[in-house]
Amino acid sequence: MAFLQRLKGKGVRSGDKLLSSDEESLVDKVAQLDVDVYQTESIIVIYAQVAGADMSDVKVTIEGDADIVLIEGVKHRPEYLAFPKKKPNGSFFAEECVWGEFYRRIILPESVDIKLADAKIKNGSLVMTLPLLKPEEKEKVELKVTRSRASKPDTKK
Repeated sequence: MAFLQRLKGKGVRSGDKLLSSDEESLVDKVAQLDVDVYQTESIIVIYAQVAGADMSDVKVTIEGDADIVLIEGVKHRPEYLAFPKKKPNGSFFAEECVWGEFYRRIILPESVDIKLADAKIKNGSLVMTLPLLKPEEKEKVELKVTRSRASKPDTKK
């Protein structure tokens, strides 16, 4: 399933020749996670609603040259809160929430410092703080400019 999630994150759609009909139906079952991405001069912040997902159900990966963020996981319907002993037989008359597996691939505008990156879940929200990678100070070398002297061709043979 992880392979299919990655394909969906790269824009593979139903009807593309890369997937079999069985794979197409699996890709369509993986929900895309909605995110807000905010950037300042020194940090990128990503907000995502992951209500229904425990911390152990959410996986965040930074890859590439520290400029691609992958968020994947599972949201579980909290039926255990409404029916702690046994779920009664019934049917939905409104079903708008998205439950199950989710996946999101975000290409960042700049590379981030992986060592200082942080991800937290609080009250159903995933908040990632990703400090921007500071450009390394490049060493300056000044070259001494001298006048070039044309060497005389060697006429002695």
